[in-house]
Amino acid sequence: MRRRSACLAGLATLVAGPVAFQKSVLAQGTSQRGSEGRLWFDPTQLPSFTGVVDRYLVNPDGKTDRLLFREGPQVIFPDTVAEEIMAAVATGHPIVVYGIRARRAPVITMLAWAKDGSSAAHFVERPTWTFPVFHAADERLEVSGTVRAPLLTAQGDSIGAILEDGSVVRVPLGVAAALGDRLAAGKTIAAAGRGASIADRGKALDAERIGEAPDKLEPLPTPVERPQ
Repeated sequence: MRRRSACLAGLATLVAGPVAFQKSVLAQGTSQRGSEGRLWFDPTQLPSFTGVVDRYLVNPDGKTDRLLFREGPQVIFPDTVAEEIMAAVATGHPIVVYGIRARRAPVITMLAWAKDGSSAAHFVERPTWTFPVFHAADERLEVSGTVRAPLLTAQGDSIGAILEDGSVVRVPLGVAAALGDRLAAGKTIAAAGRGASIADRGKALDAERIGEAPDKLEPLPTPVERPQ
């Protein structure tokens, strides 16, 4: 009963808002850790999701900030913890993710992670809650292939596509809405723009032109405005 009450209290803080939750963690985490370096709360009280890492994904800035479960969902995390996670959990191996799943899409915001259910959880101090500020590297790239899954924000909105080979095509939110099911799984797309190419993780670009094939690229459509 005590464990359940603690869990409900923690979730109540989350419901109050991601910013409040993050500030609470940052303000209290350092001062309330015990002599063994433990967190002031138990991350394993959070919802957990276990899956096999199919691949880590690079963004157009050349940084790794998400992974794909072989089972389908994608997991978003800050690029500052990427090296630690990748060093501990190689592709093809399972990982336990503690976090929050979007209401309407298979995307999880990582708040903590562990190699397995019996390992200590590693807390993510600055989870990626907010809509990302986009930056892209200067390399000119073209990609094409079949869409494996839409590229999603933490809230579950589409901002592009993840191709079967791991390439990432990113577009503004309103453009993704205008493209509609052209970014859906199973569709064939091609795109050109600026981004980054990482040898062991693939390519990622901010699309400037997009189409069904490399020889059918067109400028991005007019963005659809989201209702207020």
